[in-house]
Amino acid sequence: MAGLDSERAQKVARKLPAWSAVDGIEIPSALSLEQCSSSATARYKALVAGQVAAAARSGQLPPETSGCAGPLPSDDGPLPLTMPRVARFPGAVPASVPLATILDLTGGLGVDSWALSQVAERVVYFERNEELAAAAGRNFQRLGAGNIDVRCETVTPQTELPEADLIYADPARRDAAGRKVFLLEDCTPDILTLLPMLLRKAPAVLVKLSPMADLAMLAERFGPALREIHVVECDGEVKELLCLLLRDNSSPEPDILVVRLSGQAAGGDILRFRMAEERAAEVRFAAEVRPGDVLLEPCPALLKAGAFRLPCARWGLQKLAPSTHLYLLPGAETAPSAPGNPFFPSPGAETAPSAPGSRFFKAWRIAEVLPLGAAAFKALKQRYPHADVTARNLPLGSAELQKRLGVASGGDVHIFGCRLADSSPVLLVTEPV
Repeated sequence: MAGLDSERAQKVARKLPAWSAVDGIEIPSALSLEQCSSSATARYKALVAGQVAAAARSGQLPPETSGCAGPLPSDDGPLPLTMPRVARFPGAVPASVPLATILDLTGGLGVDSWALSQVAERVVYFERNEELAAAAGRNFQRLGAGNIDVRCETVTPQTELPEADLIYADPARRDAAGRKVFLLEDCTPDILTLLPMLLRKAPAVLVKLSPMADLAMLAERFGPALREIHVVECDGEVKELLCLLLRDNSSPEPDILVVRLSGQAAGGDILRFRMAEERAAEVRFAAEVRPGDVLLEPCPALLKAGAFRLPCARWGLQKLAPSTHLYLLPGAETAPSAPGNPFFPSPGAETAPSAPGSRFFKAWRIAEVLPLGAAAFKALKQRYPHADVTARNLPLGSAELQKRLGVASGGDVHIFGCRLADSSPVLLVTEPV
């Protein structure tokens, strides 16, 4: 990466390790590096694109991978297109028969095109910025991705696109003045306007959107073509939403996939559900919370996906309160990793396919349960000078609660301020399981 300043080179090494190992890689601007996908998220898109496009070409769904949590209900619509209901997937894109053509309408730095080129005979990269397009073309050659055609142009309804197996787009979410925009029609290109034309050119369209986008809004705006919404988390943060749209979609409502990437090359885990399942899920609330109980904190992607009731029905968990998205693991008075535990695997054992919930939660052992108030604040400040603090379902945020507690961040202790099922506000002092 000769020619890059040390700060930018370090960021490339963290975000794009495969690129950082290649001499001469060009990064035209800090913004292009900030906005591009990481190697991990780009590789995941290639995995999804390969499965979807292969299914579209063959007219058949791809075989399910191992790890499925039981059969799908017979009345739940079509079988999963890209992943079963619960799956562990590899970090590497599996070798398969190459697809014909994938179009990337918003190429940018080219990270997604580079990943997609590993599952296609040909990728056509479109980018309106001349400097970015030229640099991407040279980078593709250095990376050995000779099957990517570079086109420096803006895709409009008048653009002559080639026929493709799949079309990918990551619309720019900034206007001409550099201000962030949030409506789909304000992004560039306007996917809603282009969508009819795109679905004539390819049976499937994959759109990357901001992690701030509302899932219900996306389902409404994209309409019946929307088959899947992937909520992609990496390094403990939701990085992007992927919307899969199909020309011929027979699913009654989109599937939502909670995706947790384990790292740049370690693969990850997927949980699939539909909002109809979430709405119908029976919720059990914890009658009491005691020291020794195991508290489960959902991962960010599970919260973003809106799976609040589902954990109770799927894994037998108990919710603390209707709007407190924290859970108790029943029967966990002994070590959660003890043999036979229905939620956590035994030490060194594979997670039971029928009970993979521990992949989507962080577990804490409750040490103290205190009523929220000045007396508890004073006592906790003396006992725990260092602790991380989280507020859930309270009129104050996490930063304000930490300020009132007067504790510094850090250490193994985590204090949760929340409401219980009887609406009482409490402080739960916890330690990692």
